[in-house]
Amino acid sequence: MHNLTDYAFGIALMTVPKLIGANVGATKIYRMLALQIFLYSAFTKQPYALKSLIPMPLHRKIDIGNLTFLGLLQLYSKINSNRRTSIFNIGMIALGITTVFLTEWRDGNRK
Repeated sequence: MHNLTDYAFGIALMTVPKLIGANVGATKIYRMLALQIFLYSAFTKQPYALKSLIPMPLHRKIDIGNLTFLGLLQLYSKINSNRRTSIFNIGMIALGITTVFLTEWRDGNRK
């Protein structure tokens, strides 16, 4: 079910920053990250993919890269100068790390 978590993660990145009053620049960064997550999740070998192309071990590496990017965003003034945005960012990092640790990293379409 990792892919459903990815889609929910992407929806949160796409919608919550604007709802909490994040800076326009920060909102754009989160939306670009959400779009990237939707795209690689839609093509990962898992049950709800549009097309199974990306193996789960590669998906894991992309997830870790995205979490690293979110961590570095905490240093960005448009993120850390707004308390709500900073809390949102830290929360997304925590959720992402939890998801990575709880996922069974094998191709989801194997029977």
